[in-house]
Amino acid sequence: MRIAFVGKGGSGKTTLSALTIEYLKKIGLPILAVDADINMHLGGLIGFDDKTKTKLNISDSESIKDIKTYLKGDNDKIKSLVEFRKTTPPNSLSNFVNLSNKDDYILSNYTLEKDNIYLMNVGTYEKGEIGASCYHNNLAILENILSHLIDRDGYVVSDMVAGIDAFAGSLHAQFDRLFLSVEPTRRGVDVYNQYIELAKVAGVENLLFVVGNKIRNNKDKNFLKSFIPENKIIGYLYLSEYLSDADQDYSPLDIDKLEDNNMDLFSNIKKMLDFITPDLKSRLEKLYELHRKYVSQDSIKDRFGDLTYQIDDNFDPSSI
Repeated sequence: MRIAFVGKGGSGKTTLSALTIEYLKKIGLPILAVDADINMHLGGLIGFDDKTKTKLNISDSESIKDIKTYLKGDNDKIKSLVEFRKTTPPNSLSNFVNLSNKDDYILSNYTLEKDNIYLMNVGTYEKGEIGASCYHNNLAILENILSHLIDRDGYVVSDMVAGIDAFAGSLHAQFDRLFLSVEPTRRGVDVYNQYIELAKVAGVENLLFVVGNKIRNNKDKNFLKSFIPENKIIGYLYLSEYLSDADQDYSPLDIDKLEDNNMDLFSNIKKMLDFITPDLKSRLEKLYELHRKYVSQDSIKDRFGDLTYQIDDNFDPSSI
């Protein structure tokens, strides 16, 4: 099961991601916690502080090379690593990331593990990239990992980059639910309108739901409900004295200390996830569609030729 928290900068994506991870970890299944935000704060909120056991940032150049080499496996439809693009799909000869395997190569080398939670950092700008790089490039390797990820016996919770960057590649189509954090302001509603329009065009409107965040009272709730269909709102996170204190103390979050009126949100998220059966075939077909679109660009065709041959129509994702 895969979920991502999206929204504008400062809307509370990281806090919501961390609290959801803390709620789900009581179930006992492994959780891949992905910090895909350019400002990396998720780890601290879920109790990670030791960064010595792993190569960490998956978007580092050497990490990308190593991860792609592993994922490629014996996939003969990828002739070279440079042709392993962000939308390149897997096939039966690929290597996969298995969330239920503690000895998995990617989990062992590119995450920190604690209490059955695996923290994966995408990474941020390095000094040499200032003025010469776009954060979209950092997200590409995450797309590769997600398209080669077996998560049937666990959860993926991703704190996404701010804004609408999830629509720049295949990320929007690689999750079972997208939770948009919306504040009770006109700017918050404008962000919702932008997201829902993009989600409609991308064919994932049915996956997008709203969390009303930083709610003070019923007036704030009614404000959001006047602009957003109520069946699109999964719940509300009210202004919290506990969360404010934890933020000031820079301490990890403990969901057992969260106020009762905020617990309903995470119960609602869990109930929604319980009724979802991931459609692996549809997810793969969507990846194929995006791959065809991406590799049809002149810049890609001029450099690599026709990469649509990387699609293996005979591959059955349920077989992995």
